[in-house]
Amino acid sequence: MDFKEAAITILKREGRPLTPKQITEIALRENLIDTMGKTPQASMASRIYMDMKRNGDKSVFIKIKKGYFALRETLIEQFEIPDQRAMVFPESKELIELLKEKQFKSDSPNEFEKLLRDAFDSLGFEAELIGGSGDTDVLLTANVGRKSFKVNVDGKTSKSGKIIERQIDWISLRDHKQKNKADSVVVVGHDFSGGNLELRANEYDVSLLKTDELVELLLAHAKFPFTLLELRDLFSGKGGCSQQVSDLLTQNHSRRILLEQFRIIIEEMQLLQDRLGYFTFDSLAGREKMEELEVDPQDIDYIIRLLRLPFINGVEEVDTDKFVLTIRKKEMANIFREFSNLLEDKTPGDDEVVPEVEEKDIEKSLTQPKKRKYGSRYFKWEIRGSSAVATAREENPYEHHCPLEHFKTILDTVKVAFEGHNVINTDLIFSMLEGREIAPNRAFKGVPEVYKIRMTLGILEIEGIITWTGSKRPIEYILQNSLKVLENWTKSISI
Repeated sequence: MDFKEAAITILKREGRPLTPKQITEIALRENLIDTMGKTPQASMASRIYMDMKRNGDKSVFIKIKKGYFALRETLIEQFEIPDQRAMVFPESKELIELLKEKQFKSDSPNEFEKLLRDAFDSLGFEAELIGGSGDTDVLLTANVGRKSFKVNVDGKTSKSGKIIERQIDWISLRDHKQKNKADSVVVVGHDFSGGNLELRANEYDVSLLKTDELVELLLAHAKFPFTLLELRDLFSGKGGCSQQVSDLLTQNHSRRILLEQFRIIIEEMQLLQDRLGYFTFDSLAGREKMEELEVDPQDIDYIIRLLRLPFINGVEEVDTDKFVLTIRKKEMANIFREFSNLLEDKTPGDDEVVPEVEEKDIEKSLTQPKKRKYGSRYFKWEIRGSSAVATAREENPYEHHCPLEHFKTILDTVKVAFEGHNVINTDLIFSMLEGREIAPNRAFKGVPEVYKIRMTLGILEIEGIITWTGSKRPIEYILQNSLKVLENWTKSISI
């Protein structure tokens, strides 16, 4: 058996949570694994941790408390453990469950309004419950200096789950907006009937947010918080908010990926430093691991600058463009943890912080990387509603969404780029879009929308219109066919 198979066998038989050390001792005693390694416990922990990281909620393993793991199916059967989202975000669980329940209680709408206040408060707004005749249900204030804004929130409940047009008093919503000097109005409910309701929402500049969409935002926010200015986009449209929600979730996912890469970048710094006595930006950006994970060089620069700040002082420049790490990764983690404690006014030691297994004991790689076929990680795409949707990574896949209007603008920009260049890349298209509108009355927002450029180039690659040159930093493309083919294909995309 390999380590993972042995862990599954032992946990299933024992029927209780165990540590990697306990699992390893049993496996060695019963000759379930054969290893020449000096740290079989670290190898066992590595297999478990990596399976959880790669597969998320679908992993066969689940962490119970510090250092203890069990089989997910065994725990659900024996101990009625809730789903992983509830375990990761216990503070959100009750709020989410109540939101889903109370949205159908048309005889007690005040309960739903209070929950909406709590939900938007969790997202970082100053949320005030107003209610009563002649005013909005909840008033949101985003206090961000000169960019501060207010939003009126109107909650709608329905036994059937469908909010119909006659349930909404559009004129009152407009009056309430003026009364509170609000910038936007959003109606929240389980679902909306469409038809005239959508037309009216457009006419009166009202956003329609489904409760399930609000729940998705709450879950994503708990993993990596949105900024209030990002959330402002939620109320920037008219009618349904599905596209805005999808856009926010995609941006949030991209930022979480950067957070995951943070650790890898620091580890690569240390490896270079151990070998050379220092690291440089170029040597770090050129590491095979950086290329394999498609770490953006700009992100590497951000992290170096962050670690050089005086209150961290984790990186020091010892010569021109030569740097050293001044503290170990573990101490660096303690610095950030102390920031968290101070911001939350928590007493140090409240949270457990020491991992069961040192990172240095975890194997650097479990599998050999596959030879890449494409420059991007996208392998399929489709038009879904008013968006282009591309799927990345066949193992543990995730989706990126791009409004068709934005998609068309980027395609047109790619065409113009090829008119003046034989080879193009994401940076070139980015520079051509900066300062422009990506759709009517919608400015291109820069770095948060880089994924849309990468996604568009990935789709063109899937379609065989452009070809990856093999260059990894930056990833570059050439035309597979003529400009006319690209132009005709672009015209075939209907909005």
